[in-house]
Amino acid sequence: MLQRPQSVLLLLTAICMVLYLATPPVWHKVGTGEEAILTPYYMAHMKGTLAAVNRPVFYLAILAVLSAGVSVFTIFQYKNRVRQMMFVALNSLIGAALLGTTVYHIQFEATRFFNPDQQGEFGIGFWAAFAALVFNWISNRLIRRDERKVRDADRMR
Repeated sequence: MLQRPQSVLLLLTAICMVLYLATPPVWHKVGTGEEAILTPYYMAHMKGTLAAVNRPVFYLAILAVLSAGVSVFTIFQYKNRVRQMMFVALNSLIGAALLGTTVYHIQFEATRFFNPDQQGEFGIGFWAAFAALVFNWISNRLIRRDERKVRDADRMR
């Protein structure tokens, strides 16, 4: 059944991942004449209008697309809840890897470009990835609850 609450939460997970891709920058820091930016596609350190550092981090975009795809695919696995739980767990790993690599790039690479004491600001995309992880976790709990109800009903027969 596609109208279950976990299906809506999985759809919200996919929407949050698309939002992660569509609203760069994920993180940015502005200083006097300098700017550091992290998007799902590249990390840049701009001095004036020139890019001092421009590194591609396309694997962040790949992880976000993969997570959105797994979420949408999982919605249609409603007939087999065990398989659905497996895909939701896989999506949790993908989302955690995305958030972990994003935080790694922010904390250990991007903040050191200039003025390491200044932290910078997280964009909507970062919070969307975090929300996607929360929605995915809640949908996993709801799928487990459904599976437990079915097993309890089978035991009663």
